[in-house]
Amino acid sequence: MKLLLIDRDLTELSGIRWFLHTYFPGDLSIELCSTISEAAKSIQQFVPEVILLNIDMLPNNRLTALYGLLQKHSGKILAITTEPLFKNALKAIDLQVAHLFVKPIDLEVLKQKLSAISLHTPQVPKVSADAKDESFYYQLFLENTTNSLTTDIQFTMIEPEHPETLNKLFIWLQQTPFYYQMSIYPLSDTIICLFQTSDLKIIEKDIRTLLKEWQMTNNGALNIGVYDGAPTTLKEMYALTKRALLQSFYEGYGHIFYATKQYQTHPLDPLLTPEEQQLLIKSLEEGNIEAVKAFLYRLSNGGIYYEQDDLRIHLTSVLAQIRRFMLKYKLHEKAALEQNYRQLFHLIIEHPIFYTILNGIILFTQRLIELAREARMEKKADYVELALEIIDHQYHNLELSLPFIANKLGISPNYLSTIFSRKQGQPFKRYLQQVRIQNSTKMLIETDFAISEIALLNGFDDPNYFSKLFKQLIGTTPNRYRKGWKNQGRII
Repeated sequence: MKLLLIDRDLTELSGIRWFLHTYFPGDLSIELCSTISEAAKSIQQFVPEVILLNIDMLPNNRLTALYGLLQKHSGKILAITTEPLFKNALKAIDLQVAHLFVKPIDLEVLKQKLSAISLHTPQVPKVSADAKDESFYYQLFLENTTNSLTTDIQFTMIEPEHPETLNKLFIWLQQTPFYYQMSIYPLSDTIICLFQTSDLKIIEKDIRTLLKEWQMTNNGALNIGVYDGAPTTLKEMYALTKRALLQSFYEGYGHIFYATKQYQTHPLDPLLTPEEQQLLIKSLEEGNIEAVKAFLYRLSNGGIYYEQDDLRIHLTSVLAQIRRFMLKYKLHEKAALEQNYRQLFHLIIEHPIFYTILNGIILFTQRLIELAREARMEKKADYVELALEIIDHQYHNLELSLPFIANKLGISPNYLSTIFSRKQGQPFKRYLQQVRIQNSTKMLIETDFAISEIALLNGFDDPNYFSKLFKQLIGTTPNRYRKGWKNQGRII
């Protein structure tokens, strides 16, 4: 196996190379790169089967040469990051990495991942690697002008529940007798079977038997994709059948999916709206796990389906709010919980079944709610974060003040004033004024309410003071601000 390691830290890469050579003597050819330019050159010249890449080095610009090479890479990509941030999850999903490590790398897990890649990368037996098989793979992946397949062939694809059993499945299929002859062609994660008949009913009977026998003898499930459309090229059959198999993300394993019976996907904004963020945080604060469940299960209700990548990114946005909740109550300081959080991050971006991901988020959230409740009782919460949340929800309240919030939190106003200024870099009063003025600018643009009414709705009982403060912070009066937006779309 040819492995390319890409990271700025050559010392760390040398250690990884030593470790892998120790456990894979003679089986690995490893090259190291510490710069982007070296990486691009090595990918082209070394042609690695596996790339281990520090994804932090990758620029956000998807038009760079390295990004293009990685997207075209036919082998596996393993990624490393120093912190499981949303932007890094997005890169990992975009590049379809097989695993995302968080530094420091668990070398045992790396060894397992490389072993799995080595094991489930099938080798076509020499007896079948003839000109006919070569022609099949050319037609499967390359553009060609070959006429549509009109012979009596039924195209199917088989995907095991456990990827590491692919070799075992390949051998098992070779030994499984079928009434009609079947040709078998292994790929990196699926196996294509061509039945020498066009009778779909006979094929359905055979593959249902195959599903049952594999389940009974191998303690695992299969998904089988069947091309049941009009005659076309092998490449088109492959593309449509592979897309049909993606439905396993929602349905799980043990099913037959047909190329002509795919569900329609709907657009989904990967990022949470401010309203959704507030709803989720409110549910967490109130310890309302049922509301959290309803928030998550809305993604799977009513027969509405979304693209996998959009869903995974959306759920990392959910995880970002969960992270905020953890930081507020210092739960990230618990080593076991922090480890569970990182595992959940990997579950979201890697697990093949949607409901398993949802259940993982719910179980983790339930535990957080219990620990946050204990933290409140022990008064270990971050009082500044709690104060910011009260401001977000009650900035319009005329009674909102430093003593008001301090009383709610059960601490002294002087203590709250000190820690608030230290953490936010400005006094409590100034922060509250900014929040109120920013919300009032939105109302000036979106409503026709009188200036005095907007002042009152944003916590100012004196319209004159509101106008004076508005001009001080925004640079113009409320009236001129509104006229500027309505007349020219800008402040004049």
